[in-house]
Amino acid sequence: MRNDEVLVVRFGQMQQASADIQKALNTLGAQLDQLERDAAPLVAKWDGEASQAYQIRQDRWRTSSAELRAMLREIKVALDDSAADYLATDRRAAELFS
Repeated sequence: MRNDEVLVVRFGQMQQASADIQKALNTLGAQLDQLERDAAPLVAKWDGEASQAYQIRQDRWRTSSAELRAMLREIKVALDDSAADYLATDRRAAELFS
């Protein structure tokens, strides 16, 4: 970072971003669960190759979905940890002036 550059941390924005990620995780999970429930009656009627092909694709979809949700959770944790660290540093700096 150059001497004339400044890092600005907005705690409220970090907290809002974390809340937005959690909301997205909740919504994604609920929508995927609902999609599976909606498809279940139709899928139950399939057999043979159609059923096998669907199960293969569905397994891939579940794996990808789980990976995406894990990634979002990791981002949320990193964001929460960063916000806590920045806040602690800010408080320590403020104490220097007390």
